[in-house]
Amino acid sequence: MKEKILFYEKQRLTQWWLYLIVILVQFIPIILIVTDSYRVEFFMNHPEFLASKAIMWGLALIISLGLIFSIKLETKIAEQGVYVRLFPLGFSFKFYPFSNMLAYYVRTYHPVREYGGWGYKGRYNNRSLSIRGDRGLQLEFPNGNKLLIGTQKEKELLEVLKSLQK
Repeated sequence: MKEKILFYEKQRLTQWWLYLIVILVQFIPIILIVTDSYRVEFFMNHPEFLASKAIMWGLALIISLGLIFSIKLETKIAEQGVYVRLFPLGFSFKFYPFSNMLAYYVRTYHPVREYGGWGYKGRYNNRSLSIRGDRGLQLEFPNGNKLLIGTQKEKELLEVLKSLQK
Protein backbone atom coordinates (compact mmCIF):
# COMPACT_ATOMS: atom_id res chain seq x y z
CA MET A 1 0.00 0.00 0.00
CA LYS A 2 1.30 3.43 -0.94
CA GLU A 3 1.75 5.90 1.90
CA LYS A 4 -0.28 9.13 1.82
CA ILE A 5 1.92 12.22 1.38
CA LEU A 6 0.80 15.04 3.69
CA PHE A 7 3.44 17.60 2.66
CA TYR A 8 5.63 17.96 -0.40
CA GLU A 9 8.17 20.62 -1.26
CA LYS A 10 10.68 20.90 -4.07
CA GLN A 11 13.29 23.64 -3.92
CA ARG A 12 15.69 24.62 -6.68
CA LEU A 13 18.57 27.03 -6.97
CA THR A 14 16.84 30.02 -8.55
CA GLN A 15 19.18 32.79 -7.42
CA TRP A 16 20.16 34.71 -10.58
CA TRP A 17 23.41 35.91 -9.01
CA LEU A 18 24.61 32.29 -8.62
CA TYR A 19 24.35 31.71 -12.37
CA LEU A 20 26.09 35.04 -12.98
CA ILE A 21 29.02 34.02 -10.75
CA VAL A 22 29.42 30.73 -12.62
CA ILE A 23 29.43 32.50 -15.97
CA LEU A 24 31.92 35.15 -14.79
CA VAL A 25 34.26 32.51 -13.33
CA GLN A 26 34.19 30.73 -16.68
CA PHE A 27 35.29 33.95 -18.42
CA ILE A 28 38.44 34.39 -16.31
CA PRO A 29 40.59 32.05 -18.49
CA ILE A 30 39.45 33.91 -21.62
CA ILE A 31 40.31 37.27 -20.07
CA LEU A 32 43.76 35.95 -19.12
CA ILE A 33 44.34 34.72 -22.67
CA VAL A 34 43.18 37.96 -24.29
CA THR A 35 45.25 40.20 -22.00
CA ASP A 36 48.48 38.20 -22.45
CA SER A 37 50.12 39.37 -25.69
CA TYR A 38 52.35 36.27 -25.89
CA ARG A 39 49.33 33.97 -25.78
CA VAL A 40 47.41 36.10 -28.28
CA GLU A 41 50.32 35.84 -30.71
CA PHE A 42 50.54 32.08 -30.12
CA PHE A 43 46.83 31.56 -30.77
CA MET A 44 46.92 33.76 -33.89
CA ASN A 45 49.65 31.49 -35.27
CA HIS A 46 47.91 28.28 -34.06
CA PRO A 47 44.14 28.72 -34.50
CA GLU A 48 43.49 25.01 -33.85
CA PHE A 49 44.51 25.53 -30.19
CA LEU A 50 42.16 28.49 -29.89
CA ALA A 51 39.29 26.42 -31.30
CA SER A 52 39.98 23.54 -28.90
CA LYS A 53 40.15 25.95 -25.94
CA ALA A 54 36.84 27.54 -26.99
CA ILE A 55 35.18 24.12 -27.21
CA MET A 56 36.53 23.11 -23.78
CA TRP A 57 35.36 26.41 -22.28
CA GLY A 58 31.90 26.02 -23.80
CA LEU A 59 31.56 22.46 -22.50
CA ALA A 60 32.73 23.50 -19.02
CA LEU A 61 30.17 26.31 -18.98
CA ILE A 62 27.33 24.03 -20.10
CA ILE A 63 28.26 21.33 -17.58
CA SER A 64 28.61 23.85 -14.72
CA LEU A 65 25.27 25.52 -15.44
CA GLY A 66 23.59 22.14 -16.01
CA LEU A 67 24.85 20.83 -12.68
CA ILE A 68 23.67 23.90 -10.79
CA PHE A 69 20.31 23.86 -12.60
CA SER A 70 19.79 20.17 -11.71
CA ILE A 71 20.26 20.67 -7.94
CA LYS A 72 17.00 20.26 -6.07
CA LEU A 73 15.95 19.53 -2.49
CA GLU A 74 12.81 17.45 -2.17
CA THR A 75 10.99 16.90 1.12
CA LYS A 76 7.98 14.67 1.68
CA ILE A 77 6.17 14.14 4.95
CA ALA A 78 3.92 11.13 5.35
CA GLU A 79 2.11 9.72 8.36
CA GLN A 80 5.06 7.44 9.13
CA GLY A 81 7.96 9.87 8.70
CA VAL A 82 10.03 12.25 6.60
CA TYR A 83 11.52 11.55 3.18
CA VAL A 84 14.28 13.82 1.90
CA ARG A 85 16.57 13.91 -1.13
CA LEU A 86 19.19 16.41 -2.30
CA PHE A 87 19.61 15.64 -6.00
CA PRO A 88 22.15 14.94 -7.62
CA LEU A 89 23.94 13.93 -4.38
CA GLY A 90 21.23 11.39 -3.64
CA PHE A 91 19.21 9.63 -6.30
CA SER A 92 16.73 8.03 -3.90
CA PHE A 93 14.87 9.42 -0.91
CA LYS A 94 16.23 8.87 2.59
CA PHE A 95 13.49 7.94 5.07
CA TYR A 96 13.44 9.10 8.69
CA PRO A 97 10.56 7.47 10.62
CA PHE A 98 8.86 9.51 13.35
CA SER A 99 9.17 6.48 15.64
CA ASN A 100 12.98 6.91 15.57
CA MET A 101 12.87 10.62 16.48
CA LEU A 102 12.97 12.35 19.83
CA ALA A 103 11.59 15.58 18.37
CA TYR A 104 10.71 17.33 15.13
CA TYR A 105 9.85 21.00 14.81
CA VAL A 106 10.23 24.03 12.54
CA ARG A 107 12.84 26.59 13.54
CA THR A 108 14.79 29.59 12.34
CA TYR A 109 18.51 28.97 11.97
CA HIS A 110 21.66 30.79 10.83
CA PRO A 111 22.93 28.86 7.77
CA VAL A 112 26.44 30.34 7.67
CA ARG A 113 27.05 30.51 11.41
CA GLU A 114 25.59 27.11 12.30
CA TYR A 115 26.43 25.00 9.25
CA GLY A 116 28.85 26.95 7.07
CA GLY A 117 26.26 27.83 4.42
CA TRP A 118 23.64 26.08 2.32
CA GLY A 119 23.75 22.65 0.66
CA TYR A 120 24.71 19.43 2.41
CA LYS A 121 26.54 20.92 5.37
CA GLY A 122 27.47 20.37 8.97
CA ARG A 123 29.70 18.07 10.94
CA TYR A 124 29.47 14.71 12.63
CA ASN A 125 26.07 14.49 14.28
CA ASN A 126 24.63 17.89 13.28
CA ARG A 127 23.84 18.07 9.53
CA SER A 128 21.87 20.39 7.29
CA LEU A 129 20.24 19.98 3.87
CA SER A 130 19.17 23.35 2.52
CA ILE A 131 18.97 25.37 -0.66
CA ARG A 132 18.25 28.86 0.65
CA GLY A 133 16.57 30.77 3.42
CA ASP A 134 16.76 30.48 7.19
CA ARG A 135 13.80 28.26 8.11
CA GLY A 136 13.93 24.52 8.46
CA LEU A 137 12.52 21.30 9.86
CA GLN A 138 14.75 20.15 12.72
CA LEU A 139 14.86 16.40 13.36
CA GLU A 140 16.43 15.13 16.59
CA PHE A 141 17.30 11.47 17.14
CA PRO A 142 17.93 9.41 20.31
CA ASN A 143 21.62 8.89 19.49
CA GLY A 144 22.19 12.68 19.61
CA ASN A 145 22.20 13.18 15.83
CA LYS A 146 20.36 16.14 14.35
CA LEU A 147 19.26 16.90 10.80
CA LEU A 148 17.89 20.22 9.63
CA ILE A 149 15.95 20.26 6.34
CA GLY A 150 15.46 23.71 4.81
CA THR A 151 11.97 24.85 3.84
CA GLN A 152 10.32 27.74 2.03
CA LYS A 153 6.83 26.58 3.09
CA GLU A 154 7.06 27.17 6.84
CA LYS A 155 3.34 27.76 7.51
CA GLU A 156 2.18 24.73 5.53
CA LEU A 157 4.81 22.57 7.23
CA LEU A 158 3.75 23.78 10.69
CA GLU A 159 0.12 22.85 9.97
CA VAL A 160 1.10 19.33 8.88
CA LEU A 161 3.31 18.81 11.94
CA LYS A 162 0.52 20.00 14.27
CA SER A 163 -1.91 17.56 12.64
CA LEU A 164 0.60 14.71 13.11
CA GLN A 165 1.18 15.48 16.77
CA LYS A 166 -2.55 15.19 17.61
